[in-house]
Amino acid sequence: MNSKIKNYVDVLFNDVPKTRKAAELKEEILSTLNEHFEAHLAEGKSENQAYTDALADMGNIDELLESLAPERELKPKIDDYRRRKARNTSIAVMLYIGGVILLCALPGISDIFGVWDEDKARITGFILMMCCVAAATGLLIYTRMSVPQDVEPYIVSKKSGFDTSTEQGRHWAAYSKLYWMVVTIIYLSVSFTTMAWHITWIIWLIASAAWQAILLFTGGKDESED
Repeated sequence: MNSKIKNYVDVLFNDVPKTRKAAELKEEILSTLNEHFEAHLAEGKSENQAYTDALADMGNIDELLESLAPERELKPKIDDYRRRKARNTSIAVMLYIGGVILLCALPGISDIFGVWDEDKARITGFILMMCCVAAATGLLIYTRMSVPQDVEPYIVSKKSGFDTSTEQGRHWAAYSKLYWMVVTIIYLSVSFTTMAWHITWIIWLIASAAWQAILLFTGGKDESED
């Protein structure tokens, strides 16, 4: 397979939803382009000329890509999920921020009004922050896991690094999001407990190395490494 043709087709499908229909069309276009390319080479043309003529033989590929747009009846479901995702993500972000505010503000408020001693206020703030983090994370996980299966290819991030046109790819994309959510919770918990921010950033390095090891030893495939 000609690498130049493969790169061209990869770019064409970069923003196309990773549905089974899209995967089949991509393979068909790749196969056809390579057949035309080889045929032009056999005629004695240079590689550059054969490549140009092969693309010309295909005609307007954009018309083929337009056929991959979601069907009309799916559009309301896609729009509904996007609104729900935006709303839930906004709530989750506010919960994360609110948890940090509670952790930082409670000791000061307690000191001003003399309600609790500082240690008790700090512990209470930490517990409330963890409750906010748990609620926000649960909301994000629920939002991600409740994607209607028929609209999932049209709304899943194209930068997830996994081929969501396959069941295995969808599972790994979900595992990846859950993994990094847990890492974030651990990082915030350790950082706010120890207040050693100058050291706790190492958690991200360890987590990244651990994730790559998981992918390596379990067969998970991250497309961004291809």
